[in-house]
Amino acid sequence: MVLPDGRSAFLEALGDGGFLLRLAGPARGPVLALSFLGAEHPSAHLDGTRLSLSLRHAEILAMLALNPRGMTAAQLSFHLYGDAGNPVTVRAEIHRLRAQLGRTIAARPYRLACVVEADFLELKRLLAGDEAAPVARAYRGPLLPRSEAPALRLEREELEGQVRARLLRRGGPEDLWAYAETEHGRNDIQILERLVTALPRHDHRAVAARIRLSGVDLP
Repeated sequence: MVLPDGRSAFLEALGDGGFLLRLAGPARGPVLALSFLGAEHPSAHLDGTRLSLSLRHAEILAMLALNPRGMTAAQLSFHLYGDAGNPVTVRAEIHRLRAQLGRTIAARPYRLACVVEADFLELKRLLAGDEAAPVARAYRGPLLPRSEAPALRLEREELEGQVRARLLRRGGPEDLWAYAETEHGRNDIQILERLVTALPRHDHRAVAARIRLSGVDLP
């Protein structure tokens, strides 16, 4: 079986009807690091070596990282391109991607057979907790902002909404300002109003928030 984090394991039946879980190998291996938050030009490193990624290849890697159990070509095609997608196109793109990543992309189903360290996965982990400051530090902008892939657009909107809600509910001035410096937070009325209220009037961040509010069309 494949565990949620992508590792392989064996289930051994016990006499009492239970099962013993045995990991198939060590947790570490080749490390694929993905930086896709707020990135006009997403970057990836395999064991420290920088890879040149097209947006389409970044989209495929993002989907595989979000689905560690793996995806078929048909599933990838639908999630990336909707009804107009073609599994043949996805297979061709993965063939090209393997020229850079080699065996770190396994098949049947397609999955990442390596350790994945992704900024958006770390953000999702932090959002599962209760704190605001780590979320504010981790969020550098929307996930693959140039991507129009349906599944990634939905994931991007969900992450943005969760981050914003967490910071409005629990964030201090430092956390709110960090969000206000991102693409979507720059003209966010609620965030800016909260900064104006929370900071001393002559604090440079409060001044910037008032200036931005003056240029925002209020409903």
